[in-house]
Amino acid sequence: MRLYYTGASPDNLRKAREHAPSHSHGYGWTPAKMTPHDGPYFVDNGAFSDSFDPDAYYETLDRSLTEMPTSPDFFVLPDVYGDAEATIDRHLEWLWERKLPIGSGELMRYWVLQPGLPLEEQFDRIRGCQGVFVGGPKRWKRAYGDRIVELANNYDDDPTLTDGLRTHVGNPGGADGLVWAYETGFDSCDTTSIFQNGYWHYLDKLEEATQETGSPEPEPGEPGSKQATVTEWSA
Repeated sequence: MRLYYTGASPDNLRKAREHAPSHSHGYGWTPAKMTPHDGPYFVDNGAFSDSFDPDAYYETLDRSLTEMPTSPDFFVLPDVYGDAEATIDRHLEWLWERKLPIGSGELMRYWVLQPGLPLEEQFDRIRGCQGVFVGGPKRWKRAYGDRIVELANNYDDDPTLTDGLRTHVGNPGGADGLVWAYETGFDSCDTTSIFQNGYWHYLDKLEEATQETGSPEPEPGEPGSKQATVTEWSA
């Protein structure tokens, strides 16, 4: 599993690798902050409240393609927290009506799943994306995580996706959150609490759980990895 950390530093990423060497680690950037460190990263949308800034979102995507050392692993379409129907409408607006930066069509796009509509209906509406980003409250994520991974793995509405949709869960939370994300089968997740609060034991728990399974996640680029097109950075 790949873990992304909001506002991380290279030193923090190196320390994270020491605590959970069986997994890969990267940065999570938002319109509020993006620093040109080398290493894997994704671009979040900054839509954490009603104050979503479409201009800042566009500019961040553009910067990722023009100023960062590498392109992002993926970017998240703008959503509406806790509202699946409004999220779908906003996604379709950005996919078909709004202009995105030149080059963004070559990046992977993630569709956000939110409470408010049956999961099957949300998956039926997915268009033009290669992965799903699980938003919403922690309780909702935990209740439906298994089903989301199942639906994503079996997604066959897009013939260009031979292995279904990739799966990312946003901030699973709690001391067992990373373990839950890994055991549920998510390809990646992001977190803010480890570096902010010094909760390195969260990563220790993840590494212990990984070793107990006896089957570490395949590295990006290896057979069985849904991140086969993502280049690993190990410096």
